Amino acid sequence: MKILFVCTGNTCRSPLAQAILQEKIQKESLEIEVDSAGIGCGIGEPMSDNTSAIIEEMGLSFTHTSQPVTAKLVDSCDMIVTMTRFHKAYLEGLVDEKKLFCIDDITNTGDIYDPYGLDMQTYKAVETQLKEAMPAIVEKLKEVAKLKDN
Repeated sequence: MKILFVCTGNTCRSPLAQAILQEKIQKESLEIEVDSAGIGCGIGEPMSDNTSAIIEEMGLSFTHTSQPVTAKLVDSCDMIVTMTRFHKAYLEGLVDEKKLFCIDDITNTGDIYDPYGLDMQTYKAVETQLKEAMPAIVEKLKEVAKLKDN
């Protein structure tokens, strides 16, 4: 199974979600491939310094450069999780809607707002939101996998 996290610039929220899920995959020996992309990003931009610092604090070795959402990328994924309703709306019509979810669709906790350019406390709040969301996201991915297998 492959999941794609989507935000705007692919330098803050979606790479952080990717890293958090990869940490969970390692701890729980899950068979999930994870990627991230942005709807309004350049190619090859580094993660924000605060995102990078949080991932280092997690003890993960994680390299990332930004990539835009492409048809090839979304076609290769079984589930796409956007950080906001806006991102989901942007992708509707471009993506098989059976595999497209806003994080709020899964968690009912609202959008994950963009911390870009803000302080570390704001980034830490995003980290907390994403960590709290990850069990529900993994369960949703398992549901999607069952539907795909049937």
